[in-house]
Amino acid sequence: METNSTYTEKSYRLSKLILYLLTFAAFAVMVNNNPVLSRYLFGLPIIISGLLGVFGSFILYKGREEPINEKKIIAITVNSAMVILIVTIIVSNTLY
Repeated sequence: METNSTYTEKSYRLSKLILYLLTFAAFAVMVNNNPVLSRYLFGLPIIISGLLGVFGSFILYKGREEPINEKKIIAITVNSAMVILIVTIIVSNTLY
């Protein structure tokens, strides 16, 4: 019987929350016609997802000795993608 590791489970739950926030942001932009409101409905979940991605990556780093399973791979992929996205947004807004 496989036991659930705490760090992997926490990071996996954060990655699911990130995906829910990104889905909400996409639907909010598609449904809403007001550009000012769309900016906040899209931007706020993206920023929160980026912060959760950094936090989830830190949790994964703490659990680096745990065995690799499907949840850990999904958490690594989602959290890494969000860290790359938030760093790209920050660099892009800083340089241009």
